[in-house]
Amino acid sequence: MSIDSIGGKGPGIGTIRQLREQIKPQDGQSGTAEKGSGFQQALNEALQEINRLSGNADAEVENLVSGRSQSPHGAMIALEKADVAFQLMNAVRTKIVRAYEEVMRTQV
Repeated sequence: MSIDSIGGKGPGIGTIRQLREQIKPQDGQSGTAEKGSGFQQALNEALQEINRLSGNADAEVENLVSGRSQSPHGAMIALEKADVAFQLMNAVRTKIVRAYEEVMRTQV
């Protein structure tokens, strides 16, 4: 039995090692460009997830209104997931704007 298969669920040790190797800066690089693009990529992925959740919520409501679904619970859960994701992204955006304003106020 290999260590990778312990637990049966989630990433194994091998997957974690592969991710660590991908994150490591190459020879002569400081890693700052990768960190910047990683942050941008994380924000883009979060926005895509919010769009996906919003689309799911729209589809659930449409199914409920058209009669294809008889479960108002599913529609409400999808709407709440989309709402919580949007509120979280809005809070993150506010923090980023505040950090930017703070940096711009600093005198050199």
